[in-house]
Amino acid sequence: MDDALSPSPTSPSATSPSSKPPFQPPVWAFPIAFLGGLFSLFIRPVFLLYQGKNSADAFWSHALRSLDWTFILRQSPFLLFIIGVGLIFAGFRLRSAFSGREWWAWARVVGSFLLGVTFSLVLIHELLDIAFFRGAFILAVAAYAFVILALLTLLFVCPLPIFTSDGEANGRFESFGKGLHLVVILFCVWLLMPAIPAMLGVAAAPPTAPSEGYGSTPGPYSVITQTYAYPMPAEVEAIIGDVEGDIEFSIYLTLPEIPVDERMETMPLAIILHGFGNPYWETYVDWATHLSAKGMAVAFIQYPSDVHPEGADTFDLIEAQGMSNHPQHTPRSAAIAAAIEHLDATALDENRSEWLDSVIGNTSIDPSHLWVGGHSLGAGLTFRTLDESLMRGWGDESLFIALEAPYAHSVDTELRGDLQTLPDNTLVHIALSEDDTSVSPCYGVWHQQRIISRDGAGDLATGQVFLMTIPSDRHGFPPMVASHYLQASQVHEVLADWGFYRRADAQADYMVARSDGNSSNDILAGDYLLNETWLANMGEWSDGVAVEEITVYRDALNEGTEEYQDCREESTAWD
Repeated sequence: MDDALSPSPTSPSATSPSSKPPFQPPVWAFPIAFLGGLFSLFIRPVFLLYQGKNSADAFWSHALRSLDWTFILRQSPFLLFIIGVGLIFAGFRLRSAFSGREWWAWARVVGSFLLGVTFSLVLIHELLDIAFFRGAFILAVAAYAFVILALLTLLFVCPLPIFTSDGEANGRFESFGKGLHLVVILFCVWLLMPAIPAMLGVAAAPPTAPSEGYGSTPGPYSVITQTYAYPMPAEVEAIIGDVEGDIEFSIYLTLPEIPVDERMETMPLAIILHGFGNPYWETYVDWATHLSAKGMAVAFIQYPSDVHPEGADTFDLIEAQGMSNHPQHTPRSAAIAAAIEHLDATALDENRSEWLDSVIGNTSIDPSHLWVGGHSLGAGLTFRTLDESLMRGWGDESLFIALEAPYAHSVDTELRGDLQTLPDNTLVHIALSEDDTSVSPCYGVWHQQRIISRDGAGDLATGQVFLMTIPSDRHGFPPMVASHYLQASQVHEVLADWGFYRRADAQADYMVARSDGNSSNDILAGDYLLNETWLANMGEWSDGVAVEEITVYRDALNEGTEEYQDCREESTAWD
């Protein structure tokens, strides 16, 4: 910021009167290059926003990049520290060696552009951190801070002292530049501070995943998956949006590979529904694998979430008491009904797919023992799925409902599902994440109220419907941040092993025991599922500090706690 832009007096262009001085960039080239770099990474997101995409879609590629870089950097945080310090030293050495060259001013223009690009990365990261990351990705932004410091060292001299140089007072422009330089350095230090304990190896490590039992490696069986495309209703096919326009909507049926001498007469059925805009098997493969490896048949149903029925752009949205008035609920429900019909014919009928016979032999899939659940929008649509299932007599022997980070179901009485026929022995887990910035916790709170009451048909017994808040804990590194995407395979970390997959394993064990008539395993798994102390436990950090425990509610709206009392304000929204 205070370097002279003219060539060094010792350079050939300064000492040879016959040589023509090389063209040098104007002073304004440096801020223009910086601004060009700063805005370069915003071009695509702004274009996507202009096309009508939401902010999450517009910046999704940047979020994925941060995720990828974070997992790479976590392999060796200390190496990041060494490389970062090395870059700063290299910047100083390069400046000392080449600052007198004729082309140095142009190198500073390029460096100014790169400085702008790096600031753009920092700005996008901080925006995503507010909206999604919630402090989970501290190494990526630390890497950006090191790059900024290296570029500052390469391009500019030390900013101190700010107001004088060689005993003489600086001009206002030069003092402003030095002051700005110092502010940027302090900003980089601020970015680095959260990551320093991790890079130096002094931060406490989170607990490892359970080495055995629930939450450990899926088992005892390996699993295999087959896809079955199902016929989409024509009226739904016609209104599927671009987000899912290239999807061949299918049922991903996962089965356990059980040795012949261990095969049971029947196995229970599980149905998983995905979140909005994420019908990808890769996102939920870990969930399905954990369930199926215990001995369940798991059907992951792809349904079109991005649909555009008539009136979708003009209605006045109301979201309250776990419900919404989206017209999109109608085509989504129609697709799910078609998928369940196809599942019935493909896997449960006497003329089932030959592939099933090759995997499970004479074992039949018994939907009277039913596990049904979903994530986000899929959790809301679980109510419609329950309606389709209960009408077929499914789940009448045992039923488990798992709502993970749930969104709303339809307010329409024909689409919201009828819970009056829920069996008396129904068990339910509703899980919320502390740092979920995508859905309100009130959806889950109201879902708990509705399920307990069975739509007025008589309350389920106390302790059969648990609502849980999975906490974030930033005590050590990596921080354990409970986000909306805790259940996604792409971000499967130890927090998910303790806060999600332990429960999934116990749920599957319970359902398999019920289907097989194994009362001892039934009681054991059931004890875990209803044991608030076991559900709350999240292990310990490496320094012996207990990880923040899951909070378990039997009746979140009426237990007298303040956490979800704001949800009561929705009581009259539909009046």
